[in-house]
Amino acid sequence: MSPGGVKQDPAFSEIKRLCHSGRGGPELLHAVAERLRQRLSSEAYCASTVDPGSALITHALTGEMGGEREAAVFLDHLYFEHDLDQIRRMTRERRPVALLSELSGGDITRSPRYREMLRPLGLAHEMRAVFTAGGHVWGTLDLSREAGRPDFEPREVAFVRRLAPHLGAGLKAAALRSQALAEGRTGTGAPGVLVLDHRGRVTHYTAAAERWLEEIEDLKPGWSESQDLPPAVRMVAGALKRALRPENSGDLDLLPRLNVRARSGRWLSLYGSLSEGLPAEAVIVIGPAGPGEVVRFNMAAYGLTPREAEVATLAAQGASTSEISASLYISGYTVQNHLRNAFEKVGVKSRRELTRRLFLDGL
Repeated sequence: MSPGGVKQDPAFSEIKRLCHSGRGGPELLHAVAERLRQRLSSEAYCASTVDPGSALITHALTGEMGGEREAAVFLDHLYFEHDLDQIRRMTRERRPVALLSELSGGDITRSPRYREMLRPLGLAHEMRAVFTAGGHVWGTLDLSREAGRPDFEPREVAFVRRLAPHLGAGLKAAALRSQALAEGRTGTGAPGVLVLDHRGRVTHYTAAAERWLEEIEDLKPGWSESQDLPPAVRMVAGALKRALRPENSGDLDLLPRLNVRARSGRWLSLYGSLSEGLPAEAVIVIGPAGPGEVVRFNMAAYGLTPREAEVATLAAQGASTSEISASLYISGYTVQNHLRNAFEKVGVKSRRELTRRLFLDGL
């Protein structure tokens, strides 16, 4: 048994290693989708990398999902009329995996996706996975089975649910790495990249990486030629090495990512992955934390409950008490009670102060 009480699964270990293999986003998603298709015995799939700000597709990948007609139905119609809202809802509810049978209330014929896309292809059952990191979506995957076959089992759903945070972290790391290595990216907000060998020594680094490390702590002369790195970097490198060990497959919380407060007061994010070369080296991407990550940390630091956090988020978006009440299906009195609790915990007296403290502090 692994540390998390889950029996070691070679397939899970292999796919988890892929998630942190240093591949580009589309390449990583394709490799994982093909292995999941084999592991879960599905006839078809469609996968996509998405823009984390809008959840709109940036790259689409398919396997046995038809041709131009199906692509047009999906991209021009279904995604905007059906899938996008579903993906956003799953993200908001922190529900990384769901079956079409569940999302359609037990009757898949109610689903536009089934009627307009799956049924014409002879498909019926589908599992949807949404891959997030830092509160934002970085990719999605739909695995489909032929009509007449049984639906996906709970153990298969649990398998993908265990993988979801690793793939979310891998897709975000790929995006940050691509941005950091883009030619000419020297702006103050550009992420930086460190490459460490198997001994933990720096073999390559960008100017942006050195600048971000200086925000964490003073670097000693010759820092790049020694193992004297900030603890945050060594933590991510160590977590990457440990997360990829087969015996740690059951440790669901062990991800090679970390958020650290810089001396300037802003939050920085560090993500780890492997290089594509042999022997593999650890690649650490470091840059400013996104708003979603900052907000999550601020809310946790002030001890807000999940419901208080939901109310505070809607209030920050300008929603009135009645609008929050309707959105969360709670009374206006309950909304006000949650806001009072949030005010007290954060130490503010108004919605404007609450928004500033939770959503702007640390950016």
